[in-house]
Amino acid sequence: MDIGKIEIKLDKRWELHDLSVVTKEYVQLYSFFYVLKCVNEGIYVGLDFSTYPWGGGYSVVNFFKGSYGLTPDEYRLQVNKIQYASPGFIELSGAVAIASDVSILVSALCASVLALNKTYDTIVKSYHSRRLGQIKVQEAESKLMQDDIAFIQQSIKRLSSEFKLRPEQISAIQKITNGNELVQLKILLALYRRAEPIQEQQSSGKAQL
Repeated sequence: MDIGKIEIKLDKRWELHDLSVVTKEYVQLYSFFYVLKCVNEGIYVGLDFSTYPWGGGYSVVNFFKGSYGLTPDEYRLQVNKIQYASPGFIELSGAVAIASDVSILVSALCASVLALNKTYDTIVKSYHSRRLGQIKVQEAESKLMQDDIAFIQQSIKRLSSEFKLRPEQISAIQKITNGNELVQLKILLALYRRAEPIQEQQSSGKAQL
């Protein structure tokens, strides 16, 4: 993967919280897509996040921490320059192809904000009403009802499509979850929650990836 300049354009008035979105959510999305690309290229063979409990937010946090930990130093985002005065920008160095993947996801959210919000809310509501969060992911295959399995599969397909994920990225998610569809759904829902703050910045004109 080529290392190059990644520029995030800044505009309008920024609060300190806005900067934390770039330093936290953006880095997590970048690390996630880095791992997917490596898995797709045959690196990290046997990587399996389905062994996590996935019973609450702790596993989600560890998943993204794990993704960051799998990103070698030379591919981690580095800050080259920050300029706040208009036109402002944050200049980073990193894998340009991975930054492009993040941009595609955020742009997909920006293009259909209301539709994607509705999709997410509908899926989460049904997820909770079906009590899927109370099922141990390792026992999902034997504990899930057929209707629940259909709901999970449809939700994965819908989110993957609306996130503009490519077939090889979907395949990589399947590999890192050892085919566990309940874990795949949890990851995609967590992906949305991390992309939404960046989408809000881009939609409001504060930032442009």
